[in-house]
Amino acid sequence: MQAQDGLPLVHATAVFTAGEILKAGKLETSRCDTFARQMLYFFALLPLYRSPRGADKSHQLNRFPAVFVLRPEAADPPFHVYPFDTGAAARGFFADQADPLVPLEDYELEPTLSAASRHVEWAFGTREAYFDGRLRGDILKDVPLHEGVTRGYVDVARMGRAGSNQHDKRASAVEVAVDHDIDLQGNVLLAILPKQFLEDQAGPNGRVMRRLADLGIPFETYDWQPNTTPDQFQDVIATIAREWFRGRGWL
Repeated sequence: MQAQDGLPLVHATAVFTAGEILKAGKLETSRCDTFARQMLYFFALLPLYRSPRGADKSHQLNRFPAVFVLRPEAADPPFHVYPFDTGAAARGFFADQADPLVPLEDYELEPTLSAASRHVEWAFGTREAYFDGRLRGDILKDVPLHEGVTRGYVDVARMGRAGSNQHDKRASAVEVAVDHDIDLQGNVLLAILPKQFLEDQAGPNGRVMRRLADLGIPFETYDWQPNTTPDQFQDVIATIAREWFRGRGWL
């Protein structure tokens, strides 16, 4: 299938927060300490969820990942576009690889959706490679040594590839942010949720199921298990998203 224009936007959060989002009928901004303003964040195409306690086992379903995939136009025009997760960068997660002399703001791309797509094409060549965090092998071939920002980006983005000693896909995930709320209805293309959030042995979660139907949100599910970690479901959710994107020409 021919690739569609633009890149769908992914907002990942905890199950509890997803329930509140569905109740409100919109994705709402929250205070961003990095930029000192109300912001709402997405990754282009990538369903990444990182919790501060993501490696801790839990029996509490509310802690586990939920994902909303939005049409690209939902965030047009963006407030900003960056080639990696600015929150993770500001908190020092990329510090071992980042050039300490290059300020965060220097990495900002043009604040347009087309800039996000152009960056993916330049840095990765294909959307599939971007989804896997595989930079172009010759990405620095024509980049002069004095281009410190570009070379600094590549140093950080290499953390996103499988096999990196400090593997973190946020290091190569394109961040798109807006400074306003976004309605769910008409903008959400897919939700990925634990099936136990929708129904378990005691019966269906009628409130959530009705809300999904009222808002016209299709969904896919993954099989959650208690006393696992939120991080354990990253690959499962990525597989669901990848197949859904492929089936609709996004990949």
